[in-house]
Amino acid sequence: MTINRIDMAKTNEDKPLAELTAETKKNIDEMKAELERADGDLDALEELGLDVSRLRERVAWGKHARDVILKRLT
Repeated sequence: MTINRIDMAKTNEDKPLAELTAETKKNIDEMKAELERADGDLDALEELGLDVSRLRERVAWGKHARDVILKRLT
């Protein structure tokens, strides 16, 4: 009986938590472009001598959040 529960748990991990709509997937793809653009903008601000470390942390969090959503929901 224990083996069946382990097999079931592995099967459930393979299934996404929810299905994303086509529009949601499109928005997530657009989010990647926005995050990449933000990286470029931060590079420019950094060249001007501004401290952008906290902003970079937020962009990195956004990238990580996007990756987690894609991994768990698709």
